[in-house]
Amino acid sequence: MFSTRLRAIALSALMLAPVAAHAACTPAISDANLIAPGKLQLSINPTNPPQQFVDKDGQLQGLNVELANELSKRLCVTIELVRMDFPAMIPAMSAGRIDGLNTGMFWSEERSRLMYMVPVGIQAISVVVGPDNGAKIATEKDLLGKTSAVEVSTYQMNWLKKLSETSVAGGGAAVEMRTFPTATNVVGALLAGQVDNALLVDSVARDLVARGRAKEVLTGLGANRTAMAFRNKTVAEAVVKALSTMQADGTYQALFDKFGLTSLPANQPMQIAGPGPT
Repeated sequence: MFSTRLRAIALSALMLAPVAAHAACTPAISDANLIAPGKLQLSINPTNPPQQFVDKDGQLQGLNVELANELSKRLCVTIELVRMDFPAMIPAMSAGRIDGLNTGMFWSEERSRLMYMVPVGIQAISVVVGPDNGAKIATEKDLLGKTSAVEVSTYQMNWLKKLSETSVAGGGAAVEMRTFPTATNVVGALLAGQVDNALLVDSVARDLVARGRAKEVLTGLGANRTAMAFRNKTVAEAVVKALSTMQADGTYQALFDKFGLTSLPANQPMQIAGPGPT
């Protein structure tokens, strides 16, 4: 009973997980630019290993967790990672509940008009099937007429929707798209045989393949930058400055190498991409 209670408390604490505490230093972001004094609150959905996930001990792990930890040190501000599903993140930020997103979100022009987006990496979409599935999927057109699982309100959902609509407009078959709240749910539907295939961020797909849980049949679809995002321009500019120092001293590249993810080109400076809220 006692151990069960302790575990429940530990898991509950992960809903608001402070990344780092600080010795005496001067914060790079004033309280006037934060939702809560002394801390930068960023959302994260830990269902996408190796970007972000929860380990067997219930602890947050992954590239974006370690990236937040390093930024916290350099900004001299505690970063608090707030766990929530992706569809709730932008509304939560717009409502002033969090300062930003730290979840490997794909950049888009539309999103860049809603928030200050800072690209930090590059990813693409992969198509996976069950480990014993012998389906022949050689090109994206082979997804037409099949049932695909995808995480709701994501870049990969919009990419698949556009593929389907373009096909239908030309008199072809549609994709039967089934949406789920998290990548974990998408994988569950695939392994349960509820769909023919699933579309995932490529790093998540390769993690599944490495564990023998899926087979990757297509990759490199819709390659694009992934970004952190913020409601406040001053906060975004402070993060850009910290990322630039990480890029200059090699810490940034070392993190991406550690987790096998694709960094921005070495000659591409850290910056806000897009106009921000208008």
